[in-house]
Amino acid sequence: MAEQASSDWIECDGSGCPVSDLARVQVQFRADRDRKTAERNSGPEGNTAHVYSDSWTYPATSESPVDIVACRVVA
Repeated sequence: MAEQASSDWIECDGSGCPVSDLARVQVQFRADRDRKTAERNSGPEGNTAHVYSDSWTYPATSESPVDIVACRVVA
């Protein structure tokens, strides 16, 4: 199933990747100040979601700066 690009951000809670591993996404890490920073750091075309495999799943108590807290499908 192909993902559709969206201007909406998806909140992520550490329970896993909410989109296809092949979807191109921009991600907001816990360390990013805001979504504008996340957009800039991810680049306009983003990366495939599987690139971030280690950052999608984390415990609720985690405070790691590389936890993904939101994502947006760009292609």
